[in-house]
Amino acid sequence: MRRLILDAALHLFRTKGYEGVNMRNIAEAIEYSAATLYLYYKDKNELYFALQFEAAAAKRDHLLPAMEVQDPMERLIEFGRRYIDFGFKHPDLYDLLFITKAPMEHIENQECWALGIATHTFFEETVQACIDQRYFKSTDAATIAYTLWCHAHGMVSLFIRERMRMYPEDQRQALAAKSFEMIIKMAESL
Repeated sequence: MRRLILDAALHLFRTKGYEGVNMRNIAEAIEYSAATLYLYYKDKNELYFALQFEAAAAKRDHLLPAMEVQDPMERLIEFGRRYIDFGFKHPDLYDLLFITKAPMEHIENQECWALGIATHTFFEETVQACIDQRYFKSTDAATIAYTLWCHAHGMVSLFIRERMRMYPEDQRQALAAKSFEMIIKMAESL
């Protein structure tokens, strides 16, 4: 039942946005009463946070193989490639994590937030390892990591919102991966 509820909610959040969804909509989508949903989730926020945690865990699992790469620059490139790949393969989950406008005031207390912070910390530590091995001239790991993340997020967002249609479909993912490598090369010279 939880899976049924979560799947319906994910679809509705994606198509109607956070504000456009209520527990009654979700109940109607699965053909149960709203009272049934409240047996599993106390409100829409709890349901949304459950979805975000699943999405964050799926993203983490998708990124895990990058952690095995020994050379920090190769690890950074692999991390970026896998981050972009996750967004391309799981647009609904990516949208839920980073694009859908939803309340953030309580998310810092959720497991999802801790999972996201751990993933981002690994990313920043990889950037710092690249600095330590002099792949980057700059020593500002936070700004380099933020710049790279913004670039990767922008590319995934363009894909998710179907703004890459001017490029052949079979070339979009490779174009994004090359672009990420290019922004790393640009960052190396700063």
